[in-house]
Amino acid sequence: MNKELFSLKEQLTDELHALHEKLDKLQLTVDELNAKLSKHIGFIDETYDGLKNPLHAAKKFFGR
Repeated sequence: MNKELFSLKEQLTDELHALHEKLDKLQLTVDELNAKLSKHIGFIDETYDGLKNPLHAAKKFFGR
């Protein structure tokens, strides 16, 4: 019985370790995607800033 429990415990430990590795990989992927998406959103916000406030964009363009 003890051998069976020990074997089961080892198996569960191995499976937990594998799951932790997968979670770590997923977290890295999510972090990378989040950084890319945030950068892209910032670019879009800057690009279309003039459309949000056209009077401010015109003043900025003409330097007044």
